[in-house]
Amino acid sequence: MVLKKILYLLIFIMSYTVIQAQDVRFETKVSKKKLGINQRLRVDFEMNQDGDNFTPPSFEGFRVVGGPNQAVSNTWINGKRSFSKTYSYFLEPKAKGKFTIKQATIEINGQTYKTQPVTIQVTSAVAKPKDESNADYVAEENVHLVAEVSKTRPYLNEAITVTYKLYVSNNVSITSRWREVNIPKYADFWSQNIDNQGTLKVYNGTYKGEDYRYVILRRTVLYPQKIGKLTIEPLVLDVPIDVETKKRDFFGRPITSRVNKTISAGNVIINVKPLPEANKPEDFTGAVGDFTFSIKTNKNKLDANESLEMKVKVSGKGNLKLFDLPKVNLPASLEVYEPVRDNKIRVTAQGMQGSITDTYTIVPQNKGVYPIRPIRFSYFDPKTETYKILKSSNLVITVENGPVSDHTNTTTHNGKQNIITPQKQFA
Repeated sequence: MVLKKILYLLIFIMSYTVIQAQDVRFETKVSKKKLGINQRLRVDFEMNQDGDNFTPPSFEGFRVVGGPNQAVSNTWINGKRSFSKTYSYFLEPKAKGKFTIKQATIEINGQTYKTQPVTIQVTSAVAKPKDESNADYVAEENVHLVAEVSKTRPYLNEAITVTYKLYVSNNVSITSRWREVNIPKYADFWSQNIDNQGTLKVYNGTYKGEDYRYVILRRTVLYPQKIGKLTIEPLVLDVPIDVETKKRDFFGRPITSRVNKTISAGNVIINVKPLPEANKPEDFTGAVGDFTFSIKTNKNKLDANESLEMKVKVSGKGNLKLFDLPKVNLPASLEVYEPVRDNKIRVTAQGMQGSITDTYTIVPQNKGVYPIRPIRFSYFDPKTETYKILKSSNLVITVENGPVSDHTNTTTHNGKQNIITPQKQFA
């Protein structure tokens, strides 16, 4: 008898577990199965029992612009419990076509459950009615994201600036922080953002002839590294917009409706011109801008085995970080160490400004007078669209005391300089 009771109990427990497992419901619900590319899709993953380790699908073909939002409902009616838990996402299609919302998974009572895939059809943009009382329409018409480019046809390595502005009309307001959905991508550009120091100043301006307020979200300095047609992918924001409705509250104040809109600055096309081949100097190393050039030493008289410093310096505005300084050619009797680079460069909205300096340490080995021939530095000036050549001044290093070289005329390692001892200088 006891054995029968135990057997009945085990059968009851197993049956109850099977019923519980069968009672689990985990499904995908969508706001629509067909939508325009300019519309949004809401996707809810709903379950009737609580679970762990929820994993959404990848949402291929869509951009997540909101979520996940979580909602839980737990009620008791006539002694019967009703439970519901939902994860919600808001999506925007990236392209037209058929796309599949793939399976989501969750663990409930130690078992893994999956939703069924759902197919979504994305069509061409759907015309939206011009309804001034519709909050979505008002929000879309009164907030705009714009990318302003200082120059769309620069030369290779010429600085341009992209400024991203968010325009907001006086008909709506933004009281909550927006979210960056996509940040701009600068393939084939050297780029640096200009720090706005964490503050956004509101300016008054116009957008398509209408009065607007705007903030500058970011400025980026770009130096194109490739010629031809280059594309800057857009900045995309998810913006909560407060729209005043015609409804009033108990105290007669207008009620606002909050609308989340995804807005894009759109792709920016830059057509980069090559530098002219005509009259290009042989020693040109890619400098583009407006520069000065100098070579200086901290002393011009010393004894053998003493050291001096020679500074090769380029100053001005242009692509200072993107070209090489000319190398010095010195007599073989002057021992020269590898130069130390010193960059004093700041990046503003106009591009790089400052100087780059190579400092050479030079140690003469013999007594003599060492003339340093002028060195050339060439660059391209995009304002005049011409190449310019700068030359350093003549330098003479005099070694007053030290051993005399066996050879009164000694050339450099590359054969471009002479060393002349004092006795033979005017012979």
